[in-house]
Amino acid sequence: MNTDFLDIVGDRIKLQKELVFYSLFVMVFENFVSHWKETTRSFFSNGFAIDDQTGEQIDFVKRIVVDGKIRYIKDKEKENDYNNKVFHRVKKNGKNNPKLSLFKWMADSQFIDAEDYGILDKCYSKRNDYAHSIAKCLSHYVSQEEKELLKSLIAISEKAAKNWILEVELPTSPPEKLTAFVDEEGNYNPPEDVISGTRIFHSLVLNNLKDIFDE
Repeated sequence: MNTDFLDIVGDRIKLQKELVFYSLFVMVFENFVSHWKETTRSFFSNGFAIDDQTGEQIDFVKRIVVDGKIRYIKDKEKENDYNNKVFHRVKKNGKNNPKLSLFKWMADSQFIDAEDYGILDKCYSKRNDYAHSIAKCLSHYVSQEEKELLKSLIAISEKAAKNWILEVELPTSPPEKLTAFVDEEGNYNPPEDVISGTRIFHSLVLNNLKDIFDE
């Protein structure tokens, strides 16, 4: 049996440190994917409504008239269009790969670049190892390459969040919210630095990994 495996699992502190890295890597990756699924869904649905009968929120809204009253229902055609545009871009083994397709949409939309897409592909594979093959992962200590991969994942996530804010959120905001970024001639000058919720979240993650990265 691999000596690193025995050394790691036989020492509670060492084992905890490795498992903390794995769990935080998976958490950062899944949070990234979840955030962008929600972001793109909101962007493509262009608003939402509340179903008067069920009280549930409906996105991809379609307005219909029933017994002389306006009702809001889900527009399945619009939702299918969203799925096709975002989640059907990349196929693996003959099947759509939603996560890689999402990353490809982000690259095509220039929130990230082609190199970032390649790194996210590696992160996806590593995430699967950590989630499904713990014993195999524990056959060696977390490598410098793995540490750098997590740092790259965090950097890409923050870059994408910043680009979304600068390219989508701010330009589509009400004029009164943009006064701080408009000069006397009326030109829009986006801020050089953006402190997003993503950036704050990752600062907490890096604090938890400080002892690992400092080794």
